[in-house]
Amino acid sequence: MPILWIVLVALIFSGGLMMQTHDRAITAAEYSTVDTLSQSLLVYRSAAAEFAKANPSFAGNPADAALNLPGWFRKPTGISSYVSGGQSYTYYPDGPGGMLDALVSATESDQVGMKRSGILVSPRSASTGTALPAVIPEGAIVALN
Repeated sequence: MPILWIVLVALIFSGGLMMQTHDRAITAAEYSTVDTLSQSLLVYRSAAAEFAKANPSFAGNPADAALNLPGWFRKPTGISSYVSGGQSYTYYPDGPGGMLDALVSATESDQVGMKRSGILVSPRSASTGTALPAVIPEGAIVALN
């Protein structure tokens, strides 16, 4: 009977270790997703900004083929850009938690934030007063060029 208790304690202990390892793996995967999305948005923003400067009279969503994206780049679903009057707006609707913080940390810019009531709101300086186009959904994470 005592050997049964030892086996039971060992099983409970190993189960706890497995759960802890699983939780760490999930946390690492979530961080990796946020980091990948934020870096992808910045790469896409750079290409959209180049397009906007080269085509100041263009207004609308440029096709991915029109952007000078690196050959290795694979655009994640959801990242979009809008160009108007030489200004590009790159956005991601309903970004995962932590994505905005990752972008602000990577850029240290007031030109990265969230659309609230049609205005860009940056975590660094609150409301920037920058009006955003209506095509950008409310609550989207936005990066200006």
